[in-house]
Amino acid sequence: MRKIGFAKYKKITKEILPKTYKVNEITCQRRMFCVMINQYLSAQAKIDIDNMHIYKNSLLQIFEDKIMSFFQFYRFKPEVAQKVKKIYAYESLVINQYFKQSKDLKMRYMSKNISFDHNFKMLYGYSHPAVDLIQLIFNGKDIEMMLDLNELFTRTVYSRVKKEINKTITLDMPYIHINQHGITTRLHPQWKRIDPQELNSRKEDINRGFENLDKEDIDQCYLVYPKTDKFKRHVTLKDESSKQIKMVPYSFTFINRKENRCKK
Repeated sequence: MRKIGFAKYKKITKEILPKTYKVNEITCQRRMFCVMINQYLSAQAKIDIDNMHIYKNSLLQIFEDKIMSFFQFYRFKPEVAQKVKKIYAYESLVINQYFKQSKDLKMRYMSKNISFDHNFKMLYGYSHPAVDLIQLIFNGKDIEMMLDLNELFTRTVYSRVKKEINKTITLDMPYIHINQHGITTRLHPQWKRIDPQELNSRKEDINRGFENLDKEDIDQCYLVYPKTDKFKRHVTLKDESSKQIKMVPYSFTFINRKENRCKK
């Protein structure tokens, strides 16, 4: 299982970022990662994908800046002991625990009792957007976020399938199912390199695709992989009974639309 994200290694936070067709610079790879990670976040907690300036910072800094955006620090005056507007929620212990261990001076200051009221409770069912972010990068002890690249890839493909009337799209990990006009199509995204001249290396995937067509209630099967310099066009394969599956390249070049230098 291949994982991407960031983790501490010998007191250094190391980033492991996705690399794919024409998304080469680190700023563009961070943007690509944020596109993927947004699939896990609530609407308010999502990273602003179009703010190109943030990708000069590390992933950890991007997340901490987003967390701090929910707390109006200009209202706080660290040099003066004061009661601050209650910002504790039902999940306040999660927020405070993270702030206490942070190296960010603003977070450390906000973790003091003057900033939080332990007895304050939000309405039942409310979830603070900052908690979505903290729970992704903090396990209560260490700051890290290492996620399964296959799952991230599948969720990203799912989120970008074109929505149409009379078209039903469902995420049934590890598959995506599209039902339209009585035809069911299965997409099976996998983060693997494909060389059309060496398809024997993906024989297991191919055989599973034909088996799915033969035994399951689907009409079409597409195996989806990241686009590469060698794998730019779909490949159609047939078995002995003339059933077909397609191996489809998926491009992340939409990441480059706001910044042409990503294409280098």
